Amino acid sequence: MSKMVSARIPDALFDQGCARLEELGATQTQLVKAAFDYLLEERSLPQVSRKKRAVTRRRLTKEQKQALAAKLTSCQLDIDIPTDVAYAKKAAHQMREAKYEVVS
Repeated sequence: MSKMVSARIPDALFDQGCARLEELGATQTQLVKAAFDYLLEERSLPQVSRKKRAVTRRRLTKEQKQALAAKLTSCQLDIDIPTDVAYAKKAAHQMREAKYEVVS
């Protein structure tokens, strides 16, 4: 006799896992059986190493980096602030006002 196992996992994890199983030519049943075999043999759950986590970290594409840089550049005010702090606050405020008037 066999048992049926039910589990709740995030949709994205399930979809990615099913795609990987398909690549391997394996089934969900084989995966669950392998997990139980591992548990009985090792007396612990499989752990994801820190090295493996770092590899799966998302990275921006070149185009995404360029788009982000362009957006950040457009958000910056190009102001030269003098070293004198009291003067700098007043001058920065005046420069901002002048730039905002140009925008509006």
